[in-house]
Amino acid sequence: MSFDEEYDRPPVSFTPAGDDDEARETNLEMVKPSPGYFTVSVLIAEAIVKRSEVTVLDYTSNQVTVRYQIDGIWHAGPPMERETGDYMLATLKQLAGMDYRERRARQTGNFATEYQKTRQKIRVVSQGVKTGERVAVYITWKKELIETVEELGMRSSMKEKLREVLRRDDSHLLLVSAKPGEGYTSAWRGVLSACDRLTRDFFVIEEESLVEQEVINFGSITFDKGKGETSMTPLPQLLLKEPNVLAFNDVPDGGSLNDMMAISSKHDMPIFVRGPGRNCIDALLRIVGLKPDLEKFANMLTMVVCMRKLRKLCQTCKVDYKPHPDLLRKLGLPEGRISELYRPFVYREGMVDEEEKEVEPCKTCGGIGYYGLTGIFEMLEVNQTMRSALLKKSDQQTLKSIAQKSRQVTMRQEGALLIAQGITSVEELQRVLSLK
Repeated sequence: MSFDEEYDRPPVSFTPAGDDDEARETNLEMVKPSPGYFTVSVLIAEAIVKRSEVTVLDYTSNQVTVRYQIDGIWHAGPPMERETGDYMLATLKQLAGMDYRERRARQTGNFATEYQKTRQKIRVVSQGVKTGERVAVYITWKKELIETVEELGMRSSMKEKLREVLRRDDSHLLLVSAKPGEGYTSAWRGVLSACDRLTRDFFVIEEESLVEQEVINFGSITFDKGKGETSMTPLPQLLLKEPNVLAFNDVPDGGSLNDMMAISSKHDMPIFVRGPGRNCIDALLRIVGLKPDLEKFANMLTMVVCMRKLRKLCQTCKVDYKPHPDLLRKLGLPEGRISELYRPFVYREGMVDEEEKEVEPCKTCGGIGYYGLTGIFEMLEVNQTMRSALLKKSDQQTLKSIAQKSRQVTMRQEGALLIAQGITSVEELQRVLSLK
């Protein structure tokens, strides 16, 4: 979209900040004549079309750089001249009820928009920095809550193994893991939702500041860390209700885990715990690093489930190609059965086709090449060999080798299946698995 053609202004409607309708209307009439009104309209339209969660504007002495965060990944937009950016920022701040003259102190404000029959709430945060000013424009997207591991992408064979463990009613420990900010909540909710919550009583113990949206038929019991309480504080009263399973969404230290395991042993009940990790072995070693009673932990742990999120290819504009046999071998895919794979079509301004006609960005993904997210799971069933290795404090490579010998399905293998199905790309799987 052009930043300087007034007649091309996208039909974005604004509801500015204001105490009442009259104040909001006055605010809107003030910004309409401004040169920045058009630029703000284009910026918001671009952010909505691209499904940007955060749009960041960095002001320097002579230009403004623009970045969009989409599905957790940053994408660069075309830079603006400083004068154009200044007019835009003054309009943006006026719409949000902020002081457009203030360029150093931190400010926040809000307004609402409607574009392409979609209403959005916009939050603006500005802060002076050494190079000039940084402005973040947050769009609140209404997202459907994912409730099941199937919706997250877990295959049926893996789900059945998980349910075998979830059906157990004896003393044991299940560890659920993901990277914080990358499916940490989704993986936890998905596993809890896979439990048979109609025949047994499940409770999740949460610190008040970390309470997450309720899982249906899962009781939430809270404690206040600010008052010196711990996850053990509410348990005497809770145990009077004779729960069947306890879930702890945080393990702050080894002593806390020892307390949790003691409850499991004394009352002969399963416990589920959550911890961060890039994969099952990483999650396992992070828990070991908390220095719990290692013998008890190794003997009680039955399974580790870990999830990572990756972007799905846009099914409207993805591009097919014939893969090299070496690539198929590296992915573990049968050469004779895979004739084509897919990569994203990434739009670049000024692109032309074979007939020298200008190429337009994909209307589905906004030219990003990806649309939506899915999960890849890894599941480690803890056997006696793994327990012995844990007691010997074996390193990551040794534990990984044991897992491979027990035919653990890795995230790389799960991702390869999604590549073969045209759901994601080789580049996306490499990006996700290389992240620390």
